[in-house]
Amino acid sequence: METIMEPFPASPSGPAGTEVHLNRGELLAALARVLDYRPEPDVPHHGRVAALAGQIAPRVGGADPRDTFYAALIHNIGLLDHQSDDMPPAGLAEQANRPLTRSHPLTGAQMAATVPGLYGVAEIILDHHEWVNGHGYPRGKTGTEISRAAQVVRFADTCDFILREQGSPELVPLLGAVENRTVGQVSPPVADAGIEVLGESGFYSQLLTGQDVESLVRGAIERHAAGDYATTDAEITGLLELFAHVTDAHPADKIGHSRRVANLAVLVAMALGAAPEDTVNVKWAALLHDLGTITVPKSLLDKPRMLTEDELIKVRRLTSRTREFLAPITGFDEVIAIATSHGEAFDGSGHPQGLTGYEIPLGSRIIAVCDTFDALTSRRPYRAARDTSLAIDILVRGSGSLFDPDVAEAAVPVFLISRNAEERRPTIV
Repeated sequence: METIMEPFPASPSGPAGTEVHLNRGELLAALARVLDYRPEPDVPHHGRVAALAGQIAPRVGGADPRDTFYAALIHNIGLLDHQSDDMPPAGLAEQANRPLTRSHPLTGAQMAATVPGLYGVAEIILDHHEWVNGHGYPRGKTGTEISRAAQVVRFADTCDFILREQGSPELVPLLGAVENRTVGQVSPPVADAGIEVLGESGFYSQLLTGQDVESLVRGAIERHAAGDYATTDAEITGLLELFAHVTDAHPADKIGHSRRVANLAVLVAMALGAAPEDTVNVKWAALLHDLGTITVPKSLLDKPRMLTEDELIKVRRLTSRTREFLAPITGFDEVIAIATSHGEAFDGSGHPQGLTGYEIPLGSRIIAVCDTFDALTSRRPYRAARDTSLAIDILVRGSGSLFDPDVAEAAVPVFLISRNAEERRPTIV
C-alpha cells in the first residue's frame, strides 16, 4: 500500500519550529483539578490548600511564594500510590496511622524532583507533614530543620481538614480551632501569618465554595506564576508525565500504559515522516489521552461483558472530561485536540464527534493504533494479555474501519521491533 501523508497541523504556539511556552502554574493547577476530582461536587482539597498557601507565603520570610504555591497544588500527589478507587481521602490522624500513607511525602517528592524546574517544590512536598515539635513524618524533623515553605503548606493543609470536619463554621470559632490544632505543627510566625490571612475581610468566605476557590487559584497564578514558562521538551514532558502517573496509578494493570503509548506513538510518527516538533506534540497528547478515565468507575473500565448503552455514554464522556481538565492551559489547544480525538474511528463510528477519515487529527489516529495495541498486549482482570502477533492481526482487521490504514501499516513493524527488543532485554535479578 502506498502511504499518503497529509501534513501534521501546526504546533500549539504557531508554525512548526516555533518554541512552545506553557505556563507552569496553569499546568500544575490543571493537575490539581485532576487530583481533586470526586464524582460529587466538592470544594477541591489541593485547590483550597494552594489558595491559602499562596496568600500566606508572601508574608512569611524564607518561604518562596511561587514554589510554596506549586507545592500546595500537588502536595498529595504521592498519596495516589496508596489509595484505591473506593477509599475516601484520609484525615490527618488516619494518615499518620497508615504505614504506607506515611511514605506519600517521599513518593510525591521523588516524582516532583524528576521534573526540571520543580526540585524546590519537591523539597517542600517532602517536608509538608513534618511538625516543628518532631511528631510529624516521614523523617521526624524539628524546628528550623523544616523550611518555612513546608510549614505554610502544613498550616494550609490543616485548615482544609478542619473545614472538612466542621463544615462551614463561623470565623471566630474557626480561628480558635486552627490556632489550637496548629500548635506544635508550625512555628509562631507561620501560624500568625496564617491566622492573619484567614481573618482578612471577605477571604474566609471564598474558601467555602469550589467556584470561589478556583477563582483564588487563578489569582494566585497571576501573582506567583506570571512569566514562569516551561519551554523545553524536557520541562513539558516531565510535567505531563505527572499527569500520566496519576492517570495510570489505578488499576494496577494500567501502570505505565500512557507512557508506553507515548513511546510507541513517537516511533510511529517518526516512521510516518513527522517533523520533530510534531512528533513531540503526539508524545504530549499520548501522555494525556486517558486522563478522563479517572472519572469513570473502575467497574465499567474492567467490565468483561459488553457495556449497556447507558454505560457506554458514561465511558465516552471521558474525552470531554479530559478537555475540561486541560482547557485552562493557554496555548495547548492543538495537543488537547489530539488527546481528545483518539476515540474517533476512521469510518466515522467513533466518538466524541463522529469524525471520519482525515477529519481526525493525524496525531489522534496514531494514538488510536498505539493505544489499542498496548491495551491488547496488556493483562486485564477479565483476560490474559494477547501476544504481539494476535494483537497485530486484530489491528490489521480493523484497518480502514477503526484505524487509518496508512498509520496501521506504518505501526506494524514498529510494534514488532519494539516488542522483540523488550523480549530480548536481559532480566536483572
